[in-house]
Amino acid sequence: MASPLFRRPRITLIVVLLISLSLLSASYRGEPPAISSAKGLVRGVFTPLRQAATAVITPVYDVVAGAFEYGSVKRQNQQLQNEVALLKNRPYADAGAQAALSSLSAALKLTFAANIKSTPAQVISYTPSNLQLSVEINKGSHQGIRVGNPVVAAYGLVGRVVAVSADSSTVLLVDDPNFAAGVRIQPSQQLGLAVGQGSDRSLSVQLVDPGTTLKKGQVAYTSGLQGEIFPPGIPVGRVVDAYTPAGALEEHVDLQPVVDLARLYYVSVLDWLPAGAP
Repeated sequence: MASPLFRRPRITLIVVLLISLSLLSASYRGEPPAISSAKGLVRGVFTPLRQAATAVITPVYDVVAGAFEYGSVKRQNQQLQNEVALLKNRPYADAGAQAALSSLSAALKLTFAANIKSTPAQVISYTPSNLQLSVEINKGSHQGIRVGNPVVAAYGLVGRVVAVSADSSTVLLVDDPNFAAGVRIQPSQQLGLAVGQGSDRSLSVQLVDPGTTLKKGQVAYTSGLQGEIFPPGIPVGRVVDAYTPAGALEEHVDLQPVVDLARLYYVSVLDWLPAGAP
């Protein structure tokens, strides 16, 4: 059992609280001077207690309120970070849009094959694999695209259409190992067969006579010979290497494609098929 010494403070506190409640109730009915003096005494006793309680409760309230507001603050911070990232990336996005616009404008104004009807198309995906290096374009049979149509960009040959659906087509790129095109190297007029060797590799020109004088930078164009699958005069690549291997029966010639195949935005499909094609 608790001793009287420990019970007395609790009893005293209860009595004081009851007195304070009585004084508060009396304030609504008018206050005699004695009551007013007693209220002042009660305020003097409870003010330090109230201040102490406030000092303890306020930090606890702040922690609880902060816990509820943390999620909202986090979301706001994430939103701000996203906006900053967009602002930082805007120059790159603008540059990409400008490059696409320039590519489209150039595709619509070809300096070669000017007499051949063409259909502009957008590259919608790359399909590089171990089996085929190709791209998908957003035009197909509904727009008049046919298997075998040459595909070009602003500076030259991209490839040829190898598959067509209603509203899309597959274009085999010039660097695919299954790609080949007859070429004529200017100004020597030397004929050869340009063959793809894989992604990020030069084209190999085969059947060039050994000892043929070729210089770096000379351009190879589609030859357009009888039965060729491309019309004449389309730029294919520039000579980057040429030499005669010891004992070889043909010149070693490498071409760098004139079109940046890794950055295709828009192309043009030429409405052309070789003579005798179905």
